[in-house]
Amino acid sequence: MLASVIIVDWKRADLTDRAVRSVLAQRTDHDVELVLVVNEADPGDVARFRADHPRAVVVPVTRNEGFAGGVTRGIAAATGEVVVLLNNDAVADNGFVDAGLAALTAAGPGTAAVAGTAVLEGTFVRATGADLPDDLVAADGTRWRRDSPGVALVNGTGVVLTVDGNGRDRDWLTPIEGARETTALFGFSGGAAFVRRSALDAVGGFDESLFMYYEDVDLSWRFRLAGFEVGHAPHAVVVHRHAGSSGSDSPLVRYQSLRNRLAVVLRDGSTRLVLRVVARTVLRWARDVARPDGAQLAPSQWRRFGLEARGIVRHARRARRADGFAPADRRRVEALLARR
Repeated sequence: MLASVIIVDWKRADLTDRAVRSVLAQRTDHDVELVLVVNEADPGDVARFRADHPRAVVVPVTRNEGFAGGVTRGIAAATGEVVVLLNNDAVADNGFVDAGLAALTAAGPGTAAVAGTAVLEGTFVRATGADLPDDLVAADGTRWRRDSPGVALVNGTGVVLTVDGNGRDRDWLTPIEGARETTALFGFSGGAAFVRRSALDAVGGFDESLFMYYEDVDLSWRFRLAGFEVGHAPHAVVVHRHAGSSGSDSPLVRYQSLRNRLAVVLRDGSTRLVLRVVARTVLRWARDVARPDGAQLAPSQWRRFGLEARGIVRHARRARRADGFAPADRRRVEALLARR
């Protein structure tokens, strides 16, 4: 089986080098093709990537196409039956490729993709005292702070989608030796996943209009609407430098998350879910206007969102018609959504 590992770089050659080397060092009986997409490519970086990694297929892109666009360029250049996605700020454990391919094969052709297991780089302790900007917050409110000695924490074992259309990492900040949550898996994370090329072709691949964030949720959703399953490869492990390529709570992250949550629900959700998420988005805007000090988005971002809204709706309607999924399919998939 030929597996094509796709890594997307954007001005972080230092991190990308680590990711590339971790793939090239894999011990595997499978044929592995490495495709490195360089967004907003600097000629010097491209030349160095090609010199340092002659086995890699380097795809320079003149502008920043984001994760969705970058992966799409990588898929076009790849020849593998399985597309393996790896974040450029992650390092693959030895055996990552074999473990993921074994899980996908065992799951059978009805499974479009399997999510890898991402572990956070470093160790952490429970945070006390005043909040610090780099503290990580678990779903139960527990704050974790990077420190040594500490415990290793899970970044994610795939994606959970809630009834409000919010995507989150399953097992986020769970100690590696601790119990896993019982929430059912909805989709894979683009940071570490194994995807069948045939399934990608069946549903049309990634939606490039999403640029970054929720593109994996959207694709997983369309896989499920088409009747495919998404599984987990627990032993396909990567170590992830969380937010190594973008801040974990930057204005860009907050904007793209809000924008793309709505865009994905408009394309994939039932009428009931669409109305719920539209209402929550309007409520979020009203709260931000009333309490600007604690606003999720700045006024300039809300203005930008307003200007983009018509295009988001238009794109979602076109894509929804082209997808052709029945209302019953949408309700079937939404039975998998988790409570808040």
